[in-house]
Amino acid sequence: MNKHRWSRSAAAAALLLTGGLAACTSRGAEENPPVAASAIPRPATSLPAECLPTITEIGFTADERDVRYGVATRNACPYALVNAAVTVRVLGADGRRLAGEDIDLPDLTVLLPGQELAGAGYFQLDDAVRVGTVEAVFTGGEPAPADAFAAWPRTVRVADLTVSTPDSHGRSAVTGRIVTEPAGAALCSPAASLILRDRAGKIIYGRPALIRGDRVSVDLAVPEAADPARTEIAVAQGQDALRANPVPVAACAV
Repeated sequence: MNKHRWSRSAAAAALLLTGGLAACTSRGAEENPPVAASAIPRPATSLPAECLPTITEIGFTADERDVRYGVATRNACPYALVNAAVTVRVLGADGRRLAGEDIDLPDLTVLLPGQELAGAGYFQLDDAVRVGTVEAVFTGGEPAPADAFAAWPRTVRVADLTVSTPDSHGRSAVTGRIVTEPAGAALCSPAASLILRDRAGKIIYGRPALIRGDRVSVDLAVPEAADPARTEIAVAQGQDALRANPVPVAACAV
């Protein structure tokens, strides 16, 4: 998820606390009148720490100051999670935290109960130093009833993945087609992430991908360690929604 989206959301939250703003949505969503409370029983307003989703795997490729990483996640909670917050740390070979900037955080704004989803991120180091590891953890979010997302397609995947032969600059185009069940179902503010793995199946790289209609594409220099047969593009849904009733906004139900 792009850091600028969180910057806008944080600013909106500050205004809300001072009474200067009644409602705010991100990703360019238009303001809407408050939505009536649903008859669906709502979970507690705060999410127990033990019910936050987990990062099940993380891997990265470091090139000079650029650190491209991918994460695999799982939400074992019986509730959906909205406004999910992921914190990432990049550590040096000596275990110390390295200075830099989160250019892109994994776009995992909404996770449904039982959902497993991958996301990609980009961290830019202040200095070109050796990276030892990348750590990521969910640090916040709001619980929501799964029924609030009943209009979403049951499954979303990217089919017909192709990786082109590298051009004269060593760059390849990865393309694919979004397939939903039921076919042609509308997606809620989708975001795509390219995940590359090595021949042992371990994540080694992640990068946001572009969505146009039902097509997904990304242009990159594929790391030598990547196994083309294990190329994956994950599609996340949902949008940030810091407002009085965030669930309908996050679910694109307004």
